[in-house]
Amino acid sequence: MKNFICFIILLIFAGFVFFVGWTQIKVKPGYIGVVESKTGGIDKDIIIPGSFSWHKEFLIPSNASIIKFENKPYNCTKTITEKRWQGSEYSFTFQISLSYLPELIADLMQENKISSQEDLNEYLDGVAAYLAQRASELYLSKFLSNEAFMPESLTITELTNSIALYKEYPDFDINILALTNYSFSGDL
Repeated sequence: MKNFICFIILLIFAGFVFFVGWTQIKVKPGYIGVVESKTGGIDKDIIIPGSFSWHKEFLIPSNASIIKFENKPYNCTKTITEKRWQGSEYSFTFQISLSYLPELIADLMQENKISSQEDLNEYLDGVAAYLAQRASELYLSKFLSNEAFMPESLTITELTNSIALYKEYPDFDINILALTNYSFSGDL
């Protein structure tokens, strides 16, 4: 009987330890979590709902916390307008949708580039602005080399391959890079 009681106590203790470290249930669907602890810093193993995760950092009270981020593509509209010499001007408006690998968030946190959802949104907005700038430069160079060039003649695949975002941002996929509006005025 004594062995049975010890077994039950051990089983309860093991269940408690398992439950305290079980992090998957602490993150809602549509979000991902990154564990930040006082003893281990930012954990590279992110928490994805539906995928088992257990973190020993939660065994020490008030040692760890989970920072949650939305797990969805980033969508925005960017307009690039530039005045050129002799009063000429061009303007391009792009609809952009970026998706990223969830592991990117832990990497950005370890590099101290982000620490919250707002920081992530600002970072993604910067990537989208860079993408729009590169796309507008490509369109402008094609127009300057051939005044009959029509931006809609360039396919999305040609555009994304020419920009080569994957070289500077390998963890991103461009879901949408659509030119929704453009204008040229004056002599470019």
